[in-house]
Amino acid sequence: MDIDIILEPDLDPSQIKELGVKAEEYGVNALWTSNYFSHWDPFLSLVPLSESTNQLKIGPLAVSPFEMHPLKIANSLISLNEMSNGRAQVAVGAGEGNITAMALEAPKKVVLAVREALEIIILATNNQLSDQYNGENFSVKLPCNYSWAKSSRPMVYGTAYKHMMMRMEGRVADGVYIGATPPEIIFSAIDNIKIGIGKRINTKKKVEINSFWAWHIKNDKKEAYRESRRELAWRARKLELELLENYFKPEECQLIRDNIESFVDAYFDRSGNIKNIPLELANHLCEVFTSTGGIEDIDREIERFKTFEAAGQTQLSLRLHDDPMQALDLIGQKVIPHFK
Repeated sequence: MDIDIILEPDLDPSQIKELGVKAEEYGVNALWTSNYFSHWDPFLSLVPLSESTNQLKIGPLAVSPFEMHPLKIANSLISLNEMSNGRAQVAVGAGEGNITAMALEAPKKVVLAVREALEIIILATNNQLSDQYNGENFSVKLPCNYSWAKSSRPMVYGTAYKHMMMRMEGRVADGVYIGATPPEIIFSAIDNIKIGIGKRINTKKKVEINSFWAWHIKNDKKEAYRESRRELAWRARKLELELLENYFKPEECQLIRDNIESFVDAYFDRSGNIKNIPLELANHLCEVFTSTGGIEDIDREIERFKTFEAAGQTQLSLRLHDDPMQALDLIGQKVIPHFK
């Protein structure tokens, strides 16, 4: 299983370059930039890194076709791919924060719309958009010629939280990117991806299976838990009851759901203090849905990652937060050697 890293959206191109160069030295498979609504452009911010590395794969996570037409996603992806000599990739999903900020709405048939977007992008990367594409949600009305693109084609992932999206992306995309789902309950997700893979025209093509997983391991264990609690509002599909019920008592699940705004407040005030939630419960959430702890907990997390691998994942993306270079050093020195 390959190890990827995901960076915060507020890192500037020079910081991304520094981290990416070090990531390549450690043998990280890919570096993903986060695509948020008021931060650095995720494609442009990777350009300096593309010129400073030779093997590291690079791309934005995630871009929604409801914020950016699939043809323009394809143009940006192919351009970055040429700049990096064939190392670009993109993860395409329905989107949340960006379309909310723009007051945009997703169509009723979200799976269909994402499928059309993936098809357009993949056709473009194969230079097969010479004919019109007529979809229910997205269309391309003029012939597009990408013969100027000389590098090997970039990878196109779909992001998914629900099983129907996973099946579709297993059938259509080059890879499927699963949302933050603990390894103990990831098997049903893998099974649904495999259903989609079984329906591909070319069933011999390898489909990558990746997932988002938050990394909060630090020298300072207390700070690691504070940082992790701060981010809990976005874990486990925004702390959905369907996932909580696998790990917590009914009364604990109810308490968490009743105080969801407290988790959001803890993110925006950056405190990690979650009002009305006992510290022990909040920390248990961190331990279930993320990698949180001190240096002494790394071996435990390596065993957890091996569970992902045993389930059928081919890649695992670790999301870095404060002090990303320290986190990268720990991952490069302590984790990656176990997955070579």
